[in-house]
Amino acid sequence: MIEWSKVEQLAEKNLSALIYNSEYNFDSQVINIADKIYAARSTKLIMIAGPSASGKTTFANLLADRLEYLGVKVHRISTDDYFVDRDKTPVLPSGLLDLDSLKSMDVKLLTYTIESILEGLPVVVPRFDFIEGRRAGDTREIVAEDADITIVEGIHALNPILLGKYEMHDDRIVGVYISPRRDFILPSGRAIAPVELRLLRRILRDHYSRGNDLKGTLSQWSEVLRAERENIYPYVHLASYTVDSVYDYELFVYRRCLGDSLDAYPHKWTDNIREALKEVSTIPDMTIPQTSLLNEFIKGGVIE
Repeated sequence: MIEWSKVEQLAEKNLSALIYNSEYNFDSQVINIADKIYAARSTKLIMIAGPSASGKTTFANLLADRLEYLGVKVHRISTDDYFVDRDKTPVLPSGLLDLDSLKSMDVKLLTYTIESILEGLPVVVPRFDFIEGRRAGDTREIVAEDADITIVEGIHALNPILLGKYEMHDDRIVGVYISPRRDFILPSGRAIAPVELRLLRRILRDHYSRGNDLKGTLSQWSEVLRAERENIYPYVHLASYTVDSVYDYELFVYRRCLGDSLDAYPHKWTDNIREALKEVSTIPDMTIPQTSLLNEFIKGGVIE
């Protein structure tokens, strides 16, 4: 739980210190996990999963950076590159593509890839073209030596089916689950829960990076949550490490980016968020560190 009144007080005294320490708290989790994995010397595969807008990609990048700093050669695989072509993707009753279903992925190829890495065999990794909605023609080869580590990141990464004949308790495999895990408590007593924080992140990411408007993001949110219940949460217990991706200062970022724009589109998912953000001060000038996880959701780290 984060008491927002205390965050406001810290920001008023020294905003830079607040940002620095928030970043440090997250980075410390990354360093702690990387150092333990390195010390174990047995890990060949790190499986990173988390719900939408949890920060999987940035965490995977930072973890790889730390391991490489320690002298480990790291290979990266995103499960998104194993999507089937859009014309083969299952469709939900709502008419939306079911992109969070295992049926939307080439599970056979991904499983073969993971098994081959564990067996020390070279693999050819595809690339999915999201603009064309199909697998691209180019590929890349991974040849993982004995001391190398391969990071696999995606919402299904903790699902045992992807490991084929291997199991998560194999000492060569480490599972990581990342998600916001703390509530923000506003002065009025109103709270922003982790699921609402992720929605704020997704709204901004869709706007800045994917060209989706607020209406489109909200229309998909119920299906996103359903898919998480089915495809992620049943396997969280398999993770060796759990990461909290909340940043103490991030409501300042969302208040600055969104202003009162949520007022124009009342919705059951945003009613509480809209009122809670009105209790957050607007800070005119904020610069977010380039390595921050929050840059997954806003453009470039500078709040204009």
